[in-house]
Amino acid sequence: MGGDHRSGIVGLGVRLYIDEQVPKRLAKALRDRGYDAESCQEAGRDNQRLSDEVQLEYAAQQGRAILTFDIGDYQRLEGEWKATGRHHAGIIVCQQITDVGELLRRARLHLDTFGPDVQHDTLLWMACYAAAWFSSQGAVNNEDG
Repeated sequence: MGGDHRSGIVGLGVRLYIDEQVPKRLAKALRDRGYDAESCQEAGRDNQRLSDEVQLEYAAQQGRAILTFDIGDYQRLEGEWKATGRHHAGIIVCQQITDVGELLRRARLHLDTFGPDVQHDTLLWMACYAAAWFSSQGAVNNEDG
């Protein structure tokens, strides 16, 4: 895997904030593997009926890209923020995945592929082909930590 030796974390250095509807276990599983990830629940921002915009503002203030299953709303927010000159550390959208192991594989692939310079002020789709990529790398199939 790639690594950002300056920060001491694995991946290319994108700091991740995980939206409320994404399984909170993902943040711990990523941290256990050396990535910088924080869940909405860990930040104390769950069950407060916070809008997507408020969640994106928080992620931006923390210098974190947000990972969400809420594709439509965040596509709209991306356009609104660009139109008004607002900045964020990135938006990562993904179809809803209930298998935490598969979600972890896809998140790792994304974080090992795109650095902060690419992710900044950009909405990117998380890869749908992670299982095949990790199999080719000889990775373990059960990584749901």
